[in-house]
Amino acid sequence: MACGWLQALGVSILSLLPLRELPGPAFSHLDKLYHAAAYAVLMAWCACATPVARRARLAGWLLVLGVAIELAQRYVPYRSSSLGDGLADALGIVIGAWLVPRPYASFVAVPSPK
Repeated sequence: MACGWLQALGVSILSLLPLRELPGPAFSHLDKLYHAAAYAVLMAWCACATPVARRARLAGWLLVLGVAIELAQRYVPYRSSSLGDGLADALGIVIGAWLVPRPYASFVAVPSPK
């Protein structure tokens, strides 16, 4: 789970850097793809180290992180907060949660406490 905390810290830092433009190819709404991908990886990674019964809570906390970052971006030069970014974060969390119960997830998943 420590790796998950490091990933969350990395997402937070990268999201709050004052960048004039995003790296990579320029096309409309590229930042939404970045948001969804970051939160999908973060959710999938952390969910593998979280008991099944606590994954909904994990998803909630990741959504809180995404909203907090969006609100903080209002105060960062060259950044802005947007509902679209928050929705992309939420979509990424859903995608990450969906990926975990797939065949290989049981190999690394932590069982729920009984």
